[in-house]
Amino acid sequence: MNIPAALWTLTAVAFVSLTMHIPSQTAEEPRFDIEIRAGERPIYLVTNQSSKTLTACAVNFSFSSTSKKQGEMVWDSLLVDEPPIEPNAHMSGYLPHAVGNPYPDKVEIIAGVWADGETFGQPEWVKIILTSREMQASAYERAANFLQRGLDQNWSRDQFLQALDEMPNSVATSSIRSTLEANQSAERARVLRHILLGMLDTFTGKYERIRKAKPAASVTTNS
Repeated sequence: MNIPAALWTLTAVAFVSLTMHIPSQTAEEPRFDIEIRAGERPIYLVTNQSSKTLTACAVNFSFSSTSKKQGEMVWDSLLVDEPPIEPNAHMSGYLPHAVGNPYPDKVEIIAGVWADGETFGQPEWVKIILTSREMQASAYERAANFLQRGLDQNWSRDQFLQALDEMPNSVATSSIRSTLEANQSAERARVLRHILLGMLDTFTGKYERIRKAKPAASVTTNS
């Protein structure tokens, strides 16, 4: 399963001051087999050799000769709508690459969350994973509430677009906007309502699934 580009290094988290309960670290030593496969675009393959199912992890890319970092990324099955990594299953993705420079030759799993809610690895990256989950859940919930309000009040397409300007930007709101902009004909109002109802169900399912996962991240922001 390839890693979407949107999930590379979560820089947005650094701009929010957060307080979070970090679940206990797992007693089991995580075990992963990591392989780099050469090609026009080299990929890495991570096989879960632990006895637990992996729902999310942070991956570090570097050069073994210099210890120089190429970057980090987070893969989270809850956020990309992919199945978690069962024992002996794997995930894969392209190696990050700066134009004109070599590809990194070292890949490490530096943190992760198991399906039972236990965590492992560097606490700061565990926090990033859980913070990202809560931020995504909140964004989907806001978008679902927005759609429900507009549908209940029978907003027109233009009213939806006007109200959308007051919403914080997110993947969910961008999806709503692109859908509205693609449906400009008045004759398609009924079709548009049907599409928006489908989006409402999707967003509701997404934030409920994230919040039901163990652990349920408890996050507060400090201004």
